[in-house]
Amino acid sequence: MLIEYVGKFYDNHSLSIVNRYLVLELSKYAKVVISPLDSYKPEAKLDKKTLASLEALKPTSNDTTHPDIQIRHTYPPIWRWPASNETKVVYIQPWEFSKVPFEWQYKFETFADSLITFTRWTAAVFHEGGINPERLFALPIGYNPEIFYIDRAAKKRDRYTFLFVGCDQYRKGFDILLQAWANTFKSTDNVELIVKDTPQIYGKTNLQNQLIELQYKNDIGKITYIDDAYTEQEMADLYRSVHVLVHPYRGEGFGMPIQEAIACGTIPLVTGRGCTDEFVEDYKIRSSQKLVDINNIFAGKPGDSFNLMGSHTWVIEPDTQDLMQKMRMLYDSRKSAIPRNNKIKTWETVGKQYYDVLKAVHEYPTIKRVHGN
Repeated sequence: MLIEYVGKFYDNHSLSIVNRYLVLELSKYAKVVISPLDSYKPEAKLDKKTLASLEALKPTSNDTTHPDIQIRHTYPPIWRWPASNETKVVYIQPWEFSKVPFEWQYKFETFADSLITFTRWTAAVFHEGGINPERLFALPIGYNPEIFYIDRAAKKRDRYTFLFVGCDQYRKGFDILLQAWANTFKSTDNVELIVKDTPQIYGKTNLQNQLIELQYKNDIGKITYIDDAYTEQEMADLYRSVHVLVHPYRGEGFGMPIQEAIACGTIPLVTGRGCTDEFVEDYKIRSSQKLVDINNIFAGKPGDSFNLMGSHTWVIEPDTQDLMQKMRMLYDSRKSAIPRNNKIKTWETVGKQYYDVLKAVHEYPTIKRVHGN
């Protein structure tokens, strides 16, 4: 079975990290070639071994055979016709909200041989949106146990430290966290919130200045802002140095940093009733459904289209008071670690699951794609 994998591979966005690990795992079972949509830039800080492995998977001038399966993991999705009608097109598509774009439902149903998403929660959203459950699979993201592991010798910071990894997009719930932080901790508390922003991925914002002004004008717990590009090893060291990974999200497709933090023995404090219920056992923030205007919450990109979704949808709204109480409880008890649960999966385990699904899809009758007028 020849697999072509289309996507980005060279930056530190979660999509690229998933793509890197999956192609390396799938190449253990089948011939894999990659079709990168980006190129390597030194600021991504990828190690030489990974770069060499990716280079080895690029097609050569002698590779003229059409792939049996073409995997597409991009955002927005790519709808380009495959070079051969015999090639099965498999989409890996995360989604963060309770309603999928209507255009996706139509395109996935009429164009994709299979759709893979990262959680059963998201698969249920796609199913509700009209996707055929026989061609829909929920397969998780993995983690690298050689990087993300519990190090008994690693020292925690002197201050009791909460870590937020992400940006200030609406779905990440950072506004909820800031409100809770300002009303829970004072400057006299021996506590700290580290905000690990990723402007290299989501774009530069005024977040750093906002945090400086917030602390200057208010008597609140210490906040530290970091926007450097970190390697996976640096992120693992950061997870191990803090006490709690806090993420009061309104919408997530999986939550890779949450799983990585758990693998490092860090306490997760995340929204309940969302996709992370599938691998987070402790410290869930109470939540409820909230009706929102779609046009105000989506961080759209060129190529996105939401005009047929209707004007409103539901999001998961974390309870600010419950977040405050749980942060205070963790701080007062100085709880510093939890036993790692068996619900998180390594890339080796996950890679075999993906291959088994692709092998099954390979035996499906090829979907009859219809050219549009």
